[in-house]
Amino acid sequence: MNWETVTSGIGQKVYALWNNGRKLLTLAFNSTSNFVKIECEGEKRAFMMRYEGFLKNKMVMRNEYGVRIGYVSTENATAEKEYLIAFTDEKLHYTITDDTEPRVIIYKESINNPLAVCALKLDNDKSVLTAVKPSATQQSLLLALCWYLFQSVANKNIPEYA
Repeated sequence: MNWETVTSGIGQKVYALWNNGRKLLTLAFNSTSNFVKIECEGEKRAFMMRYEGFLKNKMVMRNEYGVRIGYVSTENATAEKEYLIAFTDEKLHYTITDDTEPRVIIYKESINNPLAVCALKLDNDKSVLTAVKPSATQQSLLLALCWYLFQSVANKNIPEYA
């Protein structure tokens, strides 16, 4: 999978998540508000993304009704730059590689057994490079990726009615 910048307008960037030439979802991130719009398989949703916590160190994703779905935390990073991402009561870890083309690796217990690996091709956007505290855009892309992963798993477990 990989994230690519689709368009960029005044105060708004649009990203697409691709897998083997197929667009899985589109995310429109408006930097002047706390909302992102996600379109996936014909379904359009709006989510609130904002920093919360005592030191504003958690990027929190809330649905249209204000219910907290997940968050990204950078406060207790390890020496290997492993960070915490929690989504629907599931705690995961992620790391961003320092390769020529940065990749994010999401895993549960071991980096050798990843749940997802996603390239970040974002038109030389300097905010996606590994730093002490990742950017809001990068954290929004991580939460959107987790939303897609958990959404696709949930949809596969629902029985189809004839």
